[in-house]
Amino acid sequence: MTELDSSRIPFWRRHEFALLVSIFAVLVLTTFLDKNHNYVTEWQQSSIDLSRQTALLSLYALGAAVVIIAGGIDLSTGSVVAFSGTICATLMMLMAPEAIEKSTPVGPLVMTTAITVTLLIGVLIGSLHAWLITEVGLPPFVATLGTLVGLRSLSRAIMEAATQAVQGGAKTQISIGDKSFRELSGAISGTSWNLVILVLIVGAMLWVLLGKTVTGRHLYALGGNEQAARLSGIQTDRLKWLAYCLSAFLSSLAGILYVGQLSVADPQTSGRGYELNAIAAAVVGGCSLQGGIGTIPGTLLGSLFLRVVIDGVAKIIKTGADVYEGLIVGVLVVFAVTFTRSSSASTTQRRLFSGALGWVTMVNLTLLAGVMMALLGSKLIEGRITMDPVWQAGVAASAALSLMLILRANNSVQAKRKLGAIWAVGLIAATVGSDLTYPGVQREAAKSTVLGLGGRIIATKDGVIVDLNGTKCDDATIKKLMQRLKYFPNLAEFRLRETSITDKGLDAIFRTWETEADCPVTRLDVGDSAVTPNGLKRLKQNYPRLTTP
Repeated sequence: MTELDSSRIPFWRRHEFALLVSIFAVLVLTTFLDKNHNYVTEWQQSSIDLSRQTALLSLYALGAAVVIIAGGIDLSTGSVVAFSGTICATLMMLMAPEAIEKSTPVGPLVMTTAITVTLLIGVLIGSLHAWLITEVGLPPFVATLGTLVGLRSLSRAIMEAATQAVQGGAKTQISIGDKSFRELSGAISGTSWNLVILVLIVGAMLWVLLGKTVTGRHLYALGGNEQAARLSGIQTDRLKWLAYCLSAFLSSLAGILYVGQLSVADPQTSGRGYELNAIAAAVVGGCSLQGGIGTIPGTLLGSLFLRVVIDGVAKIIKTGADVYEGLIVGVLVVFAVTFTRSSSASTTQRRLFSGALGWVTMVNLTLLAGVMMALLGSKLIEGRITMDPVWQAGVAASAALSLMLILRANNSVQAKRKLGAIWAVGLIAATVGSDLTYPGVQREAAKSTVLGLGGRIIATKDGVIVDLNGTKCDDATIKKLMQRLKYFPNLAEFRLRETSITDKGLDAIFRTWETEADCPVTRLDVGDSAVTPNGLKRLKQNYPRLTTP
């Protein structure tokens, strides 16, 4: 879909409207699942952080979108970001070494010169890509893959050589303390309005270029059918030069702003994986990797959606959320490409997951859904669901498989929509039902385990007694057993006389609950066991309500 075509479709039926609804849904879901409710309690800081990261992503995502619309691909975005940041910082260090060393202002002339030269080098990188593609004949994937690998190494080599010459020792980082330079990204004032305004200006200019000029129409034609465009007299080589120069220029601009935000140029870590983020934002925004389809507003909303999802996961998971960022972005890209192609698939009467390969793919995606839920489920919905990761994985895998069976079926679009609605209701019912059933299943499993050990579980008016006296219960056994016994809401007493349980086993019992107030156990009998007097004394100090014979 071109900019012109999209204007003829009612807004509520356009891809941009679906993205707005999705963004709102993710924000609401994040607010609900985040224990701290940061989007409400710290809405101002959250808005600034989200808008800043979205603006920086949007800069190089817009460049990637132009290339994709023109039928190409740019894998060098992350390396260009790192290379540009390195060049800008290195130039400022070479022109004002004392100011860089003492973290004092470098002066407007030095700063302006460094930024201008860096942006010009970005255009040269784009020109190199265009030459490799048009003159040498390399596929865009190969041409930009080469700079993806090479520019980062070159960045490090340049930085080490420059710092060796100026500072007397090779370094892999250059710190920038100039407040004026850092304020370009709002790092000093803690705002993001300047970045947002910059992105809106860039977006407006590209929107005019693509939707209101002959050059824009030619870019769409190039991406739709390059051979036809060439036969129509369109200068395809010039258009490719324009697309790749715009992408590299915007990536260079983002690289400069990242250095200002972080106050350091680090070619080893800067821009890692940004090429995937740029492509993901463009594709989620509606760009087709086959070329000829995409809009600027869609790309901006795609960037916002991607950042909202990543930020939401970080707010919910808290620690270690960056581990899952690549996984989330990769899945979003696959789903975006799949659903972007779904309309063309319906016109050609091709079914998703058809044939033997379709069955194999369904198995793969079912396993992927299960693994993702096992890894992320307990972190995303911690404290709001009782099912353990295994059960959550089973529900997710079953849901994914049933949805793919609906998509595979040879039904009309209307029938699939009805089945999809039934699937959604069934998924909610199955999740709620499984969650309600899970504690009972675990209690029955605990009873069977205790009976198998030769013990018993006794229900009294004062609570549940777990009697394992004289059994072969040891630390490992009690640790596994506690994962099921904790679902007894009125667990009151443990009898562990003449068992092999030690101090570690007692720790496993009482660490099942987060705090002393949450622990329902008030009586403990560990006579003639391997528990030491010191261990028992320490336990009673931590749990004053606990009584022992």
